[in-house]
Amino acid sequence: MGLPLGTVVNAVFKNRKWLYVQTPHGNEGYVRYAACLPLGIIPAEAESGGDPTPCWEKCTDVYPKPSGNMTDTEKLSSKSDCESRGWCRNRSRDVASACGEKSVDRLYLRAAAISKSRGVRQTLLVITTDFEGSGGNEIRVKKGDVVFLLDANIRGWFYVRTKEGSEGYIPTETAGHGFL
Repeated sequence: MGLPLGTVVNAVFKNRKWLYVQTPHGNEGYVRYAACLPLGIIPAEAESGGDPTPCWEKCTDVYPKPSGNMTDTEKLSSKSDCESRGWCRNRSRDVASACGEKSVDRLYLRAAAISKSRGVRQTLLVITTDFEGSGGNEIRVKKGDVVFLLDANIRGWFYVRTKEGSEGYIPTETAGHGFL
């Protein structure tokens, strides 16, 4: 996945030399691990005589590894070993990595659930002919205006909101019957 320099992303998990990330716009994909830095961390000068290791990996890895085949529901409903006993038990990885992975999974899933519930989908209509409202609940629109469709329950009429915030009815033919 190609991203412009400086794009802030959420790292979902690390898979070898790749990070699976999500952009603020909801795009997801893999990016090279070496191309990313956690927010607020400035890389140190590379040490001589060895492979440069990212500065945030000196003690533990901040990016979790994939957690296997658990569903999102299982991840949210399961209590991590960290919460229940104050310590983690994991055969394949160290304590900090296992605790961190479960915490990051839980935080990511909660954030994703909140963003989905707050998202509002609205249908946009492009006005194809001018319309002068004659009063009442009708509004004035001009050719080329873009309006939000709020309701289409009355045959032959759309209830819309303009970008200025005024709401009212327009004939469906004013917006090409809703088709572009």
